[in-house]
Amino acid sequence: MSASRLRLIPTKTEVIWLGASQQVSRINIGDIPMLSTTIKVAESARDLGVIQSQAELTMSVHAIALC
Repeated sequence: MSASRLRLIPTKTEVIWLGASQQVSRINIGDIPMLSTTIKVAESARDLGVIQSQAELTMSVHAIALC
């Protein structure tokens, strides 16, 4: 990130686990400590204005948010 002059802003950073439901259910990592703060693992996250759900790789959460 530093080579590209990018900065991580922990207050705006979200983590979402993506994968098959069997794989995601095996992940037991909660919050992630980084740069004197903690990054929360979210159920859904927004990327470029699109809301993506961890539970399923569909646009249903985004569609509900828009309606």
